[in-house]
Amino acid sequence: MSESWPDRFEKAGLLERAGLLGGGAVRLLANAIDKGLDRAAAIAVDAKQAFDRELDPNMTDARVLEEWDDRADNPADDA
Repeated sequence: MSESWPDRFEKAGLLERAGLLGGGAVRLLANAIDKGLDRAAAIAVDAKQAFDRELDPNMTDARVLEEWDDRADNPADDA
C-alpha cells in the first residue's frame, strides 16, 4: 500500500518536494483546462441546437407591425 501524499511530502527532500508540488500544480491546471473545454463544448452544442431551431420551416420571419418615434411624443427630452 502506498503512502499518503502528506507522508511522502514530509519524508521527501527539497528536490522531491519541488517535484511533488509541480506535479500537483500540473494536475490542477490540467483539470481546469479539461473543465473549460467541457464547458466550451457544451456552449457550442447549445448554440448549434438554438441555430437549428431557428431553421424550422414552419416558423415565419419576424415582421415590423408599426414604427413610431418616441421623441415626437415627448419634446421635453430633446433639450
